[in-house]
Amino acid sequence: MLKRIFAVSLVIFVLAGLGFIETSAAFQLGEECTIGVASGSATSDGRPMIWKTRDTSARDNEVFYDTSHKYKFIAVISARSTTAWQGLNEHGFAILNSASSDLSSGRFSGLGNGSIMSYALGTCATVADFERLLDSTNVTGRSTSANLAVLDATGAAAIFETSNIEYWKVDANNRAVAPDGYVLRTNFAFNGGGSSGIERYERTVELFDAFYAGGKVSYRDILRVQMRDFTDADNNPISVPFSKRWDADSPLGYINTSNCICRSSSVSATVIQGVLPGEPAKLSTMWTMLGQPASSITVPYWAVGEIPPEAYGTETAPLCDIARKISSLLFDYEEPVEENQRVRRTSNFIDSFKLRDGKGGGLWAKTFPAEDLIFAKTEVKLAEWRENGVNIRDMLTTEAQLAAYALSVLEEAYAEMEKSESSDIKETAIYEAAFMQNYPVPFNVTAGVLFDAPRNTWFNIGK
Repeated sequence: MLKRIFAVSLVIFVLAGLGFIETSAAFQLGEECTIGVASGSATSDGRPMIWKTRDTSARDNEVFYDTSHKYKFIAVISARSTTAWQGLNEHGFAILNSASSDLSSGRFSGLGNGSIMSYALGTCATVADFERLLDSTNVTGRSTSANLAVLDATGAAAIFETSNIEYWKVDANNRAVAPDGYVLRTNFAFNGGGSSGIERYERTVELFDAFYAGGKVSYRDILRVQMRDFTDADNNPISVPFSKRWDADSPLGYINTSNCICRSSSVSATVIQGVLPGEPAKLSTMWTMLGQPASSITVPYWAVGEIPPEAYGTETAPLCDIARKISSLLFDYEEPVEENQRVRRTSNFIDSFKLRDGKGGGLWAKTFPAEDLIFAKTEVKLAEWRENGVNIRDMLTTEAQLAAYALSVLEEAYAEMEKSESSDIKETAIYEAAFMQNYPVPFNVTAGVLFDAPRNTWFNIGK
């Protein structure tokens, strides 16, 4: 008993010394995310995966290389912070979360949702290590209220539904609780009784059923399809471009993303791909989009050294900066307020015709081929390193080259979109304009034409 008390006291002392003790979890609960975990039995290459679309008000995201703990790790962080929100360490242990407020109970103190992940990345080499950390903090207490997805280099993969004083493990390798080898969550826990994010959860279940039926899940499926998925108000999938009106008042082609997996509040997205047993843990790969997923490009990162400046800048990351600029052009729907007719931004609506214009153009016509090239080049390199051994210098060079390439493609795409914004005429606006009776003036070669358009725009009336 004395030994146990000493161990618990030591944990408290260490956590406090490292600055991880928190007195409130309130600021953590804004993290509303869509996550999952898959064992090697569910994936196309036999390697486990965890993934997350991060939804939060902290829009400036970066990839950070942390060397201040026992184990070095990389993590997606909010700019000007070091708290990990999804990450991978040098031993192949990875973790990410979704907030689950239905697990809140009692008094909160100690590790919060983000700080427990930072601490775990810095001190845990395996999922078993992490479970021991949860056991110890069950006694000391935590500020956690989250679903925590983890994997390691041994093939272990699980989600821990975690409250401040207890947890429930859902093992993706246990067919009794994960018959297809994967576990999905949004912002509620099966042991919590809530339903926050149920629309995103149900849609994710549909998508993964389709992935699995098609021959198991790949990281590409998640990044390209699941993380850029749009649905209507009844949770039915929407194709891009959306050739209808969301409602009578919104313009043609705009999708309300409030209940979608790919939302206006989505600020980054990550798939962490583990290794096969016996492969070097350092080849575990963190595929990450910085910025709103529809506006970004995936780049791979490894926990072997400093992050390229494109993904970790002096203040903010250029990759996230440019994705945010693109996102502002995508989510551009402005709706008049009836009381005073001033204009306000309705940020939940995305212009699907800017993603795909139906004629072979649009943002995705540029970013998806670039992303496919990044996938292909990375897979070639990973195969080479698996065959010939880890080459850290080559890994860092590859990472830097691909990050620079992604940034150049996004900058070019943004420049073209911005130019198009100032010169293009929406055909739909012309079709929707309502022309009134014209009244020619006798002995005058001109005539006045009145018409009503759904929004302020320029018109070109030809012969």
